[in-house]
Amino acid sequence: MVKLMVISLDIIISSIISAVAVIVAFVSLLEGRKRTKLLETMIKTLPYTIRRKREKRTSNRKLNTDTALSKARADDIKRMKLELEKEKLQWQKNKDIAKGLAWIIDKLDSDEEEEDE
Repeated sequence: MVKLMVISLDIIISSIISAVAVIVAFVSLLEGRKRTKLLETMIKTLPYTIRRKREKRTSNRKLNTDTALSKARADDIKRMKLELEKEKLQWQKNKDIAKGLAWIIDKLDSDEEEEDE
């Protein structure tokens, strides 16, 4: 009888332990599924958050690049205008020198004609 009680006690204890193990395994399975679903939703939403950040960065970079390009263009335009002004002044100077030389040559020719007469 004692032997029977010991065997039945062993069976009861092992049954309780196995029942607890099954419950723990079931809870663990449910938690794993929850974590998997959470991970899937995080992965699905991750590209949207990354794209938004990248779009902002690229748009800022585009703005910075556009600003840099527009500044470079503005600098080029200013430089070209200055060169044009310099060329105009040089042309005017050469024109004035040519007029002065023409006047001197005319004066010399007119003086020679007066001397010949």
